[in-house]
Parts: sequence; structure tokens; C-alpha cells
Amino acid sequence: MPSHAVGVDVGGTTIKVGRVDATGTLSHPRRVPTPRDVATMVEVIAAQVRDLAQPGDAVGVVVPGIVDEASGTAVLSVNLGWRDVPLRDLLVATLGREVAFGHDVRAGALAASVWGAGGDLLFVPVGTGIAAALVLDGRVRGTGWAGEIGMLTVSDPDGGAPVVLEAVASASAIARRYAARTGAAVTGADEVVEAAVAGDADAAAVIAEGMEALGLALADSIALLGSVRVVIGGGLAGGGEAVLGPLRNSMARRLGERPAPEVFAATLGPWAGCLGAGALAMGLSTTGAGEGVGS
Repeated sequence: MPSHAVGVDVGGTTIKVGRVDATGTLSHPRRVPTPRDVATMVEVIAAQVRDLAQPGDAVGVVVPGIVDEASGTAVLSVNLGWRDVPLRDLLVATLGREVAFGHDVRAGALAASVWGAGGDLLFVPVGTGIAAALVLDGRVRGTGWAGEIGMLTVSDPDGGAPVVLEAVASASAIARRYAARTGAAVTGADEVVEAAVAGDADAAAVIAEGMEALGLALADSIALLGSVRVVIGGGLAGGGEAVLGPLRNSMARRLGERPAPEVFAATLGPWAGCLGAGALAMGLSTTGAGEGVGS
């Protein structure tokens, strides 16, 4: 089993790259802009891998959207504008070496379980979009479109027709809805969180509305799974109790007399996907050696 890997986390706006060791230490982290063109994307990833990889290093690449890990295909990624892209084969042909390929959120869940919170958990990154991945009995579960909870429909807090969860509860939606409500120019959800902590009622309301919708979706998952811990990652993970408090309250109301799960912020920060790509490449799992992701 390799002791190091280059992990590549392809996002909608940036690609995060770093060298990961078996203890979860990330070195030489870097971000590069995400190209729109697949051929350019392959060349950019290949250049980063060649620059960072040492002899014997493994390589792991993870992407958002609907992913077929078995065939190495990005089936559908709205943020990247991809459909049926055989990314693993393209990278293997360009690099001349094996490449582990997976889903960014499932990889993040693997990293959280191996090096972060540990054990069984539901990992929910809330950033530009929303998704979830389950670690159960020491393995990351699901393939394909599993975990795409951001596309669930929820009530529109503004009274319109039903909308998808991401349109209300994602970090980008919280920033957008706050700007629309107040006319303030904000660049991200972190500014809305800061405003809420400072006593801004509009900011607190927008966050509460988003967390109410997310809490309902997660509570339904917990009702099926039992009291699995919920780990919030992504852009809202740093919001502290301004975000986690309303989310816990929403889940508790939905679950009624059933015990609500622990809900806390991820400790690996925005590099969870990159770390998970490295873990996947090294063949790590939460139970020891072997494949890190399974159905």
C-alpha cells in the first residue's frame, strides 16, 4: 500500500491539490482555477500531479455530481457542465499511471471517518451545493447519485412554488437570499453568519430558513438510519452555533420523541475532498487496509 498520494479535488470554481500521507497530513496544498474544457482540465490536473508526485506515490481524483466509480466516469456534473466524461481513462492515458477516481463528497466522508470525527457518520458538505455521504460499519456507502440531497424539493420560505434544497440552504443560496432581502452586497455566506452573530435579524432569519429546510431533509435520513452523527462540512462549517443551533432545532422538531443525533462541524475544513482523494488512492478505509468506498 502506498504511504503517500497526490489528492485532487475538482470543484466548480477551483481545483484543490495536495500531497497526502497515511496519517492525513497534507503538504504543498494549492488551488488552481477550474477550466471549463475537459481537455484543458485533464492537462491542468496532469501538470499538478507531475509537479507534486514523488516516486511511489498514488494518485486520486474526485469530482462532484453523479459519478460511476467502477467505470471512472463523471456521469453528470452540472457545476462543471459535464455529461458522461471518462475522466479516469483520460487521466490514465495522459499520465501513464493508475488513477483512483471517486465522488468528492464520498471521499470527504472517508477522510472525515479516517482522520476527522471517526466512526460512522453522515457527512454533509454545505457549499455551492449540498450533498451527503454515509459511513456505516466502517465503509463509505453508495454509488452513482446516492447522497444528492440538494436536489430534493422543499417549501419556498418566500412563499413561491417548491424549490430544490440547494436554492434555500446552500452557502451560496444563503448569501444570495440575504442580499435579495436587504440589498446588501455580500460575497459569501460567511458574511451573513458574521452579521447574524452581530445581531442582524435578517441574517439570522435567512440562516434559520435554510437550516429549517436542511434539518427536515436530514431528519428524514436519520429516521431511516438511526442516530448516526451528522458532520457538517463545506462553506458553512465555520459558522458555529449560528448555523448548527438552528439545524439541530429543526432536526429535533422533525424527529419528535426520537433522539436527535449529534451535529457538529467537520474538522478537516475545505480540504476534506483533497484528503479523501488521497485516502482513496492509498486504499485506506475506516477499518484498516482495503478499498475505501463500497456499496
